Parts: sequence; C-alpha cells; structure tokens
Amino acid sequence: MQKANDEILAKVKKLLALGESPSEAEAASALEKARSLLARYGLSMSDVEATDSLVTEGTLLEKRRLRKWEAHLVFVVTQATFTQALHVSRGDSGRVLIVGREVNVAAAAELFAYLHLAVLKLGRAHGDRVAHLESFKMGVVHRLGERLSDGWAPGESGGDGDGNGTYDGATSGAGARSEDGMPPGAAGQADRQLTVQMERTASRENKAYIDEKFGKTKTKRTGGSVDAHSFHQGRAAGDSVSLNRQLR
Repeated sequence: MQKANDEILAKVKKLLALGESPSEAEAASALEKARSLLARYGLSMSDVEATDSLVTEGTLLEKRRLRKWEAHLVFVVTQATFTQALHVSRGDSGRVLIVGREVNVAAAAELFAYLHLAVLKLGRAHGDRVAHLESFKMGVVHRLGERLSDGWAPGESGGDGDGNGTYDGATSGAGARSEDGMPPGAAGQADRQLTVQMERTASRENKAYIDEKFGKTKTKRTGGSVDAHSFHQGRAAGDSVSLNRQLR
C-alpha cells in the first residue's frame, strides 16, 4: 500500500511542478490532475510535503543595482514559482539569490531569463516610440505579472483563445465534470485552495531557510513614479509576450 502511495505522490509532485508553468493551460490542467489524484486516493498536501521538503538556493541574476522594472520582475517570478528572492551586495558586486525547492528554483531561473530578455527586446523595439523607456518596461512587467497570476485561476480568465474561458482538454457545457466527478465550479475552487496551500507551505519553508542561513534581512521598497502614458504602452505590449513556453 505504501509503495502505491509513493508512486501516486511522485506523480502528484511532477504535476505540481508543471503547475508552475507560465502556460496558463498547462498549469491549470496539471493542478486539476494533481488535486484529482490526491482526492481519489485520500491523500493531502501534507503527504506530498513529507516526501520532499528540501529547500535550496540559486543565483537568479548577477547585478549590484537593479532597475525598478527588474526588481519588480523578480517579485513577479517569485510569486509565480513559490520562491523567495534575496539581493545580496558585497562591495562593488551583487547578485539576486532565489530560494525554494529545487524544482521551483529551476523554474524561477528559466522563467526570469525568458521574461527578462523579452522585456529588453520590447524596449529596443519600442524605444523610439515611448517618452520614458523605464516606465514602459515597468508597464510590461506589471502586465506580465497579472497574466501569470491569472493563470492560477482556471475558468476565471485566460483560456485557450476561443473566448469561452475553457482550457485545452476541458469540457464546457451543462453537466460537465472534472476527472473525479466534481462540477467545474467546485473543481476550480479546489484548485485555488490547493494553490493557496502550496503557497503557504513554500513561504514557511523558504522563510525558515533564509532565517537559518542569512539571519535578519531587510525589505527594500522599489516603488516610484512612472510616466503614465509610457506605462500603459508597456502594459499593452506585455500582452504580446507568449506565456505558452514549456519549462523543462
């Protein structure tokens, strides 16, 4: 029985890792399957956490001073991958560390590299058409953060592009049910509850790791004024960035 549970938990962990994909359809489908497996076999997130709670760290970016849009992008990525970031400066050098479970740290590093390059490319493409380039980039990042956040709420926004709010492999219409027989509304609520539980667990683990290794840390505010028109131009451009990129 224990061996069977271990196999199910291994499948659930793989699905939860896919649930961190920037692809809204893939993330929603993976979380739905993970929740269904847990419900079907009478397991919970505490069972998943007991099998693997190793927290590690990695370098997200080698840079002493971050642009405001870069600092916000770090925040956006950590929110999407159940990780936490630290900016460590020593003398003239600095780096952004990312803390979390190994699979989450890897996902965060790849997602950040992809989005960071995308923002830079958009800045080059629109540089001669905006009044304030940094405000434009902040607008891009702000919109990307909204889109990634929406990916955790299947059925509420996003979708497969047909405008009906459904995802690839999903069935719409009266009487439609999830794999474990739950109606769509209840399944969506269960997915959100699973995500919240994952976020709380990750936050607790990451904080414990940081407290033990780095001790007391400071939170630095990075807010400031932006050029409104350039910012909104950036938000519009943020919709052009594909989030259907598969993490491997």
